[in-house]
Amino acid sequence: MDPPPTAPPMAQPYSPGQAMYPPAYPPGQYPVVTQQPAPYAQQTSNTTVVLSQQQVVLKQGQRNWSSGLCGCFEDCSSLCMGLFCPFFLLTDVSSRMGEGCCFPCCCPGALLGLRIKLRVQENIQGTLFDDYCAVECCPLCVLCQLARELNHVQRRG
Repeated sequence: MDPPPTAPPMAQPYSPGQAMYPPAYPPGQYPVVTQQPAPYAQQTSNTTVVLSQQQVVLKQGQRNWSSGLCGCFEDCSSLCMGLFCPFFLLTDVSSRMGEGCCFPCCCPGALLGLRIKLRVQENIQGTLFDDYCAVECCPLCVLCQLARELNHVQRRG
């Protein structure tokens, strides 16, 4: 009869500088595993994530400008102001659009920027190329058109 199997010697406690694995069993005396180890108790935690999104309002279809580029005689006050004091009209338009009266002084290309801003805000059809060409070809007409459009938006809303 064979002697009863002896338990493998206990591994030495871990000390710095000693590798943790493999365990320090003498060669040929590794324990035999006959069943799977029991699962570890897992702690669960619930995390609540709150997402806030900005509300986006989409307008269906783009509209046209309320008046054409050459519709200067539809509003004689903006026409006169544009002809005799274009800088004052530009600062007025800039202020009404929320950019402040110093914007035209500090920003080259302010008229183009204001036209693009108004077109996008009011969902007016057009392209950047259209805006650029209009400002380059007839800046005074663009300035008067912006003033008329702001008046139209103010009356409408």
